[in-house]
Amino acid sequence: MRKDRFTGKVAIITGSAQGIGFQLARDMAGEGAKVVISDVDESSLKEADDALAEAGIAHLAVRCDVSSRPEVDALVNKTVEAYGRVDILVNNAGILKNFPIEETTDALIDATIDINVKGALYAIRAVTPIMKKQKYGRIINVSSICGKMGDHSTTFAYGASKGALLSATRSVAYNLGPFGITCNSIAPHAVMTKLMAYWDEGRREDAAAKIPVRRLGTVEDISNLMMFLASDEAGFINGENVNINGGYYMD
Repeated sequence: MRKDRFTGKVAIITGSAQGIGFQLARDMAGEGAKVVISDVDESSLKEADDALAEAGIAHLAVRCDVSSRPEVDALVNKTVEAYGRVDILVNNAGILKNFPIEETTDALIDATIDINVKGALYAIRAVTPIMKKQKYGRIINVSSICGKMGDHSTTFAYGASKGALLSATRSVAYNLGPFGITCNSIAPHAVMTKLMAYWDEGRREDAAAKIPVRRLGTVEDISNLMMFLASDEAGFINGENVNINGGYYMD
């Protein structure tokens, strides 16, 4: 595999202070990208910033609450000021809470939609004129298996938000494809990140037993897929949602 797939490319990755986003930042930088990490959690972002600096990775760290349109615009503007372009946008920031339907508050519904859906839409809108001018772009939305088959384990607003991302992906792909910009989404399942901390060991073992490859997903698994979708090798893939769940859900 080539190790220079992203030389000269600039990538914004939201929600990248830890987990999947941080792994992706490290991997893309390892293949030549200038990475911009962002997160709403300032302490985690500082740790990620320090870790990348210690590894000698050129990067930019910007605190950003994606539910705030001005902050998303500022993230994109700071990226352009620093690097002059935006080639890759990964909408990875998300919120997941575990509540029954009747206990899901208005505030949680609003937060889930604001972060998981509106945050991605704000970011896509902000990078569109830049990518159009470049006649090049790669947009990746992190959806979920819950967006395809519904959700029975977290708040019902989460599945709804991830389903919305699937539709948004197709809309963006149709509209921006003629400008050399692709938009795809991924639908992970059972990837053990901080968001999945509410799964105890018994539930993890049960989940792994139901997956044909008999294991849970890793952040490396997800990063590898997103690296491919963000590369020129995937230039003819547009408007697709890629399942990544070890065969648990196939369509």
